[in-house]
Amino acid sequence: MAISTAITSLLTSITELIQSLFNGIYSIFHTIFSAFFSLFFGLFAFVGDLFKGVANTLGGVGNFVASNFLIIALISAAGFAYVRYTNQGATTRGQKATSVGRKKVN
Repeated sequence: MAISTAITSLLTSITELIQSLFNGIYSIFHTIFSAFFSLFFGLFAFVGDLFKGVANTLGGVGNFVASNFLIIALISAAGFAYVRYTNQGATTRGQKATSVGRKKVN
């Protein structure tokens, strides 16, 4: 019986060796394909997130520029209205500007 047990144990060891060899090869290929596909789909996720971040940044910059443009336009309009609707720098109605040398005198 010892010989039959030894042969059975030898055959079991050989089948387990072959199984572990195939499991190792499968694990290697599975890991390589998994890494490749993860990299591939991760690249698409990266590009999508990149465009989303760029769009958010441009939207923020656009809001910043628009709000500052509005403030500058309001200040310019107020300055224009001040100069336009006051007599600053203009002659009074009915008077002619007289000049002395190169200077105008009212």
